[in-house]
Amino acid sequence: MRAPDEQGAFLPRMLFLPPTGHGYGEDDGAPAAVGALAGEEYDLFGPACEDGTGLFWYRWITGHQVSFLLWRLLGDALERSTHRAPTHREREAMAACVDGYSAMLLYSATVPREHYHTHIRVRMALQHPAFSGAWASDYRPLRPLFRARFPWQSDPSCKALREAIAFNHAMHARIADHLVPDGQSLLQQHPGGTGVSGEAEDLFDNFFMTVRRPVGRSALIRQLNSRIAGIAADLARNGLYPQVEGEHHPVVPESSGDALEHLAVSVLRLSHRAALLSVGTESPLEEAHL
Repeated sequence: MRAPDEQGAFLPRMLFLPPTGHGYGEDDGAPAAVGALAGEEYDLFGPACEDGTGLFWYRWITGHQVSFLLWRLLGDALERSTHRAPTHREREAMAACVDGYSAMLLYSATVPREHYHTHIRVRMALQHPAFSGAWASDYRPLRPLFRARFPWQSDPSCKALREAIAFNHAMHARIADHLVPDGQSLLQQHPGGTGVSGEAEDLFDNFFMTVRRPVGRSALIRQLNSRIAGIAADLARNGLYPQVEGEHHPVVPESSGDALEHLAVSVLRLSHRAALLSVGTESPLEEAHL
């Protein structure tokens, strides 16, 4: 886990991933076990935040990095199912990774709207005026899954996976409404911008502090494990929605009474469960599935 620095700030760090479409590098022999969470509970509405710029930058980078790691693990399970329907364990791991990804969408998007537009969105535009999530290379192999293109997805055994994907789409829409209510992404504002290319993917990786090089699976799991621990430390200190300039800025209304509200109290459980199931460890957190 990356502990806060002397000033109490949480600092993002470099993420190392194998090139998209390449297998894992040689493992270093270290165990890939997922550690236990120090605590799963946190306050939804936290205390006043002294350094919102630093905290929300940490959340934006770290939440996306955890998503990338979960995408890689989801892609592993999907690749094993290229010529056959996934096993029960693979379906369970896939659904857990999708739910963990939804949790990271929420964690990343806890930035207040005004702060997002004056800080984070500006940084993305400086990276490229048409900066787009479509440039995420690790998501590319997953598009058929999220668009229900695999014949086996209609099988009754995939009900939990279908529900997880449908919820993920709903979470995307909720976050878009929270951060960009006018619906205009950077790419939509610059329709003549670069399309998906190797250069665009490199720009995306660079922005999210991601380096492509041979990485063993154990090292990948350790990176996931340490980031979940860092998120747990952040939430324990700051709550999910820190107070900024005298106000809280919830992404999901506390009284919504739906699965989106349940997600707000399950960020740690869902991301941790995804890591556990992806390394083949039996998870005691079945109730955390949305």
